[in-house]
Amino acid sequence: MLTHSYSSIKQYENCGRQYHEVRILKKFKSEGTEATMYGTEAHKVLEDYMMLGTPIPEKFKQFQGYADTIGRAKGDRLCELKMGIRADFTPCGFFDKDVWFRGVPDVLIINGELARVADWKTGKSSRYADTDQLELMAGMVFSHYPEVQRVKGALVFLVAKDFVTADYTRDQFAAIMSKWAGKASRIEAALASGVWNPRKSPLCRFCPVSSDTCEFKE
Repeated sequence: MLTHSYSSIKQYENCGRQYHEVRILKKFKSEGTEATMYGTEAHKVLEDYMMLGTPIPEKFKQFQGYADTIGRAKGDRLCELKMGIRADFTPCGFFDKDVWFRGVPDVLIINGELARVADWKTGKSSRYADTDQLELMAGMVFSHYPEVQRVKGALVFLVAKDFVTADYTRDQFAAIMSKWAGKASRIEAALASGVWNPRKSPLCRFCPVSSDTCEFKE
């Protein structure tokens, strides 16, 4: 049984060949870039600040206002919470054998029937913001916290200085998870058929897959 996530689904949708070579065959792995390393460091700094009160170093001081804005929300605050759900949409552990989807919200604040989810973004633009990530997180929150009736989500673009928000209610839960089940089923169909079609795009030059494996890699 395959285990899915927002990032794995998006990788498959961007290029089936890359998904197969990286996630199934594990022949290649994405190398960290200066931008991704910066993002990882920023995430850790913000997590430590919000959970432990660790002062934010000068390098990331400009992000403190965003953390404080999110942090003012009332409720139980959790950062980098590892959540899993089964194929029947019930909650499970992140590493359980029957885990079907995994998700890790950067910030989750639970206050009775209301939950807030925030994800830090260090990209230079919010132009291509994808609220699908918030949708999946909302579905996982509904699964894990039956008392929650509403999830307010935000993609927080720290560098671009922008917020992209989305709002979900419990009556959307089944539709949300059915949508992601459909996405997962397309990957499982590819696994069964052995057909992993490549998709040419400007992102090909950043792909870790070699030209020996993909005709679109120069």
